Amino acid sequence: MKKIVLGTLGALLLVSGCAHRETTCQAFKETFKQNKVMFSQNKAELTPESKQVLDKQIAWLKKNPTKKIIVQGYTDPTGSTAHNLKLGMDRAEAVQAYLERNGIEPGRVSVVSFGEQDLASAKNTPQSWKKDRRAVTVIVTE
Repeated sequence: MKKIVLGTLGALLLVSGCAHRETTCQAFKETFKQNKVMFSQNKAELTPESKQVLDKQIAWLKKNPTKKIIVQGYTDPTGSTAHNLKLGMDRAEAVQAYLERNGIEPGRVSVVSFGEQDLASAKNTPQSWKKDRRAVTVIVTE
């Protein structure tokens, strides 16, 4: 339920902000087409590909200094719930640390873990689990 509320809130804030700043929002949509970074199984280390995605987000966030974000950490369904919640948080915090090391103010970045909740694929196969090992960046404020 919390996730649905956060997602809806983020979407409403984004839509309301986009109504009067079309150029800024178009840039947001282009930058955040890929708003997630992927991780290896049972790992929270950023890959070079993930850093490229985050570098684009950093550039956009620096041009839009009033925006705040939430980084949501996820895992595949293997492992215990407690382990997956911790791993999801480790992933979200890895993204947060990278953003902050690269000039995004700490007060602009919040983190949350959803563990194995809200799988990216309805399939329950080792191949589909690769899509679940992610951190998603969501813009939440103007």
